[in-house]
Amino acid sequence: MTVDSKTAALLERLGAHLVPLVLIRREQLSPRLIELEFSGLVEDLVGKPGNDIMVDIATTNPDKAARRRYSIRSVDATARRLRLWIETTSGGPGSTWAATLPTGSAIRVIGPRGQVSLDMQADWHLFIGDLTFLSAAYAMAEAIEPPGQALFIIEVEDQADVVLPALAEDIAVTFVLVDRDGRSPNDPAGLLAAFAALALPELDGHIYLGGELRVVAALRAAVKDRGLSDDQVHAKSYWRFGVANQPHGEPKKDD
Repeated sequence: MTVDSKTAALLERLGAHLVPLVLIRREQLSPRLIELEFSGLVEDLVGKPGNDIMVDIATTNPDKAARRRYSIRSVDATARRLRLWIETTSGGPGSTWAATLPTGSAIRVIGPRGQVSLDMQADWHLFIGDLTFLSAAYAMAEAIEPPGQALFIIEVEDQADVVLPALAEDIAVTFVLVDRDGRSPNDPAGLLAAFAALALPELDGHIYLGGELRVVAALRAAVKDRGLSDDQVHAKSYWRFGVANQPHGEPKKDD
């Protein structure tokens, strides 16, 4: 595939690939969660569980395409299939794209990318976040080698949005559901309370955080307060309440 010099430089810097895909299926998993399945030469997108891809998203201004990053839910090199789970209630360009992209559409993605991945040496794994984190969290949890332990603290606006993981029988699972109960999406109180009430397993574990920027920051501080080291935490802010993600796909940080 021919790429321009700017894209080639970006790929080299990221250690990633430019891959063409075709949308073959869309499924509404819950009121706020859509699954998109693509076909294509996905071999170059087989990275680490928790990696993402970068997608060019068309906007209402054709001269200003935006890029968005989506965690890879799964990639099957043999079947040449890739799945994404996308939360679609923000009303932004990414949500609109996921909800309206016609089946049969051809896109190009850059990946695999990202610094968040499963710590294969950990004895237990705790995933904390909102719906935007499910794709990465479940992809990592499914890669845990048995016998292992996966714990989840997930906050939802509506219990109809609860989509549970399907893990192997020899993986011990603890799932804590937090009802947002009218709190603002950038209010960390619910997840903080659930985390404080959870007794952490013995031995060495790893905690993975994902979701709204302010919530992730508060959770990271709470994790540190419980004595875990920086090496035992992976944190990723996927979005920021009330502020559109920047053109390159990341939420805007505080100045």
